[in-house]
Amino acid sequence: MALVIVLPVLGLPLFWILPLRQALPLYVLFLGAFTGTMWIMHRTMHYPKATGPEPLIGEEGEVVSETGGGYGPPYMVRVRGELWSAESRDALRVGDAVVVISVVGNCVRVKRGDAGRAGP
Repeated sequence: MALVIVLPVLGLPLFWILPLRQALPLYVLFLGAFTGTMWIMHRTMHYPKATGPEPLIGEEGEVVSETGGGYGPPYMVRVRGELWSAESRDALRVGDAVVVISVVGNCVRVKRGDAGRAGP
């Protein structure tokens, strides 16, 4: 991959070795490979994050249990099919819809979702 980045520079000696009619089309080919590679690299660098905790922020989930222990986060929520320990300033019950507002370590901070209670 790094070789493609320096192709325009590596192609310059073609003008010393070959006549202009032969060197120019080869150099244009090198520039095309360079431009195509740079375009692909630029496009892939701007994809949204797909791993880590950042994509969870703003996702909706559901409270699946209240741990109620003396220590640790008081809730377990299911977000995108995964179970997460959760904290909330709101009082939540099993079945409540929640929205993730931040991720701290292995715990998500949530708030009550707009839908209110998901259950009957």
